[in-house]
Amino acid sequence: MNQPLLSVIVTCYNLEKYIDKCVSSIVNQTYQNLDILLIDDGSTDNTGKICDAWKERDPRIRIIHKQNEGLAYARKTGVENVTAEYLTFVDADDWIDANMYSEMMEALLSTNSDIAQCGVWLVYEDGRQKPHYKFESATTSFEVAGRIESVLLMLEDKKWRPWMWNKIFKTHLFENARFYKGRGFAEDDLSLYLYHKTSQNVFVNGFYYFYLQRTGGICGSVNVKGEMKNHRDFSDAFSERYFFVKQHPEYHAALPLIECYALRIGISLLRNMIVFPQYSPKNYFYEKARELRRISLSKGNKLQRGLKIEYYILKFAGAISYKLFRSLYVGIINMTNKLKITDRQTCCLLSKLRIRLPGD
Repeated sequence: MNQPLLSVIVTCYNLEKYIDKCVSSIVNQTYQNLDILLIDDGSTDNTGKICDAWKERDPRIRIIHKQNEGLAYARKTGVENVTAEYLTFVDADDWIDANMYSEMMEALLSTNSDIAQCGVWLVYEDGRQKPHYKFESATTSFEVAGRIESVLLMLEDKKWRPWMWNKIFKTHLFENARFYKGRGFAEDDLSLYLYHKTSQNVFVNGFYYFYLQRTGGICGSVNVKGEMKNHRDFSDAFSERYFFVKQHPEYHAALPLIECYALRIGISLLRNMIVFPQYSPKNYFYEKARELRRISLSKGNKLQRGLKIEYYILKFAGAISYKLFRSLYVGIINMTNKLKITDRQTCCLLSKLRIRLPGD
């Protein structure tokens, strides 16, 4: 098979425990024509030194050490330094099958597609692993879809996920791509807009990417500030997704689902900002409330009854009235907890729940 140069962008931040396994899985690919960019995003542990050691071992590796600006800008730095016609990403705590790039590049080139993606293994720290999605009666080694079908499949958020790292892209798709500085959560949503620029895409029916599910504390005394930022990133990304779909009639079949995503995550965020106001930027509550009020509910939407009531309070009574309503609710729950009448939690951080969305 002809092997065009493929650039592999690996973003690294304080992952000294994992990066050796990750880079080893890349340099040992059966697809050899690789340009490997290790982007050290201002690590404070030994990650940078490990990257430098790998550069000495393999001439295909380039290192970029930069100040910490978050995942999005680390990827942006990688893209800006790509010279190959094709590029892909790997997160430094994950690893890939030895045949991943051979199989995906073969499918990409043979179908003249713009983006190729593959199946993903979810790997747990206790050694368990399971496929993210079970291929039901896959009769071919790959599936081809046009632009509209590809975007709709991506919007369903099931088999075709917006992850950046289980895909190979034609590099030109990143022209004028928008990277949000500091956004480290839901940054993968960029792939949705890249699919919008394509003509044809291919899904390889094989599991080649190993996605490590790292555990960590979420609520209470653990890093609530960081989880609130993740929640804001996630909500902002899904609001952008809604307005993007709203703007493009060819994707309106997915509109009821996407508005449900945006409202469930957004209203959950408003709730959490009422409980933890100190962890959000000034006036962000009202900015998010205005954004959510611009979302319309389509006929046949799947928003739960309680959230629908909150949505209508927000929509028709305004942000101040909604905040008073929700604050009163929180106060009542806290009081009943003190009196030991109930034992209900007043907050549900996104990363605690991993909010279950329609179709999950």
